[in-house]
Amino acid sequence: QSVVVAFSEFPPYKMMVDGTHKGIDIDILHEIGKQMDFTLNFKNGTFDKCLEMIKQGEADLISSLHRRGEREAFILYVQPRYRTKSNTVFYLLKKNQNSIRTYDDLSTLKIGVKVGAKYALRFDNDNELNKVPAQSIKLNISKLTADQIDTFITAETEGDYWIQTLGLQDRITKSSLNFQQLDPIYFGISKQSAFTKEAKRFGRILKGLVDKGTVQRIVEKYLK
Repeated sequence: QSVVVAFSEFPPYKMMVDGTHKGIDIDILHEIGKQMDFTLNFKNGTFDKCLEMIKQGEADLISSLHRRGEREAFILYVQPRYRTKSNTVFYLLKKNQNSIRTYDDLSTLKIGVKVGAKYALRFDNDNELNKVPAQSIKLNISKLTADQIDTFITAETEGDYWIQTLGLQDRITKSSLNFQQLDPIYFGISKQSAFTKEAKRFGRILKGLVDKGTVQRIVEKYLK
């Protein structure tokens, strides 16, 4: 069978390389697909569009999901979690590198965020901050270098990937403020998808890949 995967770039977990879908999540899905005898059919979109695809049943599967209450209504989270830790950081221009030392320093800043993304509970629930939405981290990087925002927040792995890829290591740095937390990451299945009946089998195979070290080897291949 063909499984429709809602895909938005989130390097190194999900990325386009020479027109091909690559990354940690994709390799894991291919391994599971071999054992479950399904093929992957990708539907590309921004992250918020991908969530909408899952909500409307236009896609079966999505990856790299934090578990948040408002998503439970339309997403079946597959057990087990396949990542347990997240490190979320603020990026800013090197000329302003001392402007963020504590959480209170964020109160006067324009902070770039990605539409639909979740970061840390305190930050996500803080409605007093000036959060400026954008459809991608690449767009936030462009806005930062153009002085349209003061900082942007993202997962450290994704931020480091794009800054290195774009050759901006000499201009952009990280603040000392970050959110290091145990925040499990899951695969999710649309509750409108017939693939929900395969969720337990999917989870058993995923657990096997985790227990045998296959997932860790895939991670190390991309993060070395």
